[in-house]
Amino acid sequence: LTDEDTPVEMMVNPNRSSVLFRVVNKDYEVEMVAQLKQGAFPNYAQLIPKQHTTRATVDAREFLRETKIAAIFARDGSGIVRLQVQPGEELTPGRLQISARAEEVGDNNGEIDAAVEGEASKIAFNSKYLQDVLNVLSDGNVALETQGPSQPGVIRPVGSENYVHVVMPMFVQW
Repeated sequence: LTDEDTPVEMMVNPNRSSVLFRVVNKDYEVEMVAQLKQGAFPNYAQLIPKQHTTRATVDAREFLRETKIAAIFARDGSGIVRLQVQPGEELTPGRLQISARAEEVGDNNGEIDAAVEGEASKIAFNSKYLQDVLNVLSDGNVALETQGPSQPGVIRPVGSENYVHVVMPMFVQW
């Protein structure tokens, strides 16, 4: 918008509730106003589940790939992608199944290996919201933490405590 030689004017109103930024040069004039909102910032931390009954750790790229494939089928079904977590046996890894249904096209079922802690679980998400978080976390492993099909799911990168993504579930008939 501006180069290094164009000054940016900044003005704060007397009661300090808004600020005006202005850039003027020979080609244009731009003004932007920012206003301080009254009230307390929402306590978002209370929305993040504190515990889980199932935790599946998977490769983020594989999870994203299978979610994108399922999303093609999910377009006809309100964008719903179903996730089923199965713990492994002594010699076999756990599995995360990603599926979607399309009335006219058929079903899609994809599976990826998962390190599963806890019990088997089922949960459904909107494919767009699931892809949004996985596009950001596309490197390394991610953990999907759930408490049941009607509770929010939590997705976080493994080894990073400063990022958490809460995804609200979709209610489906299993």
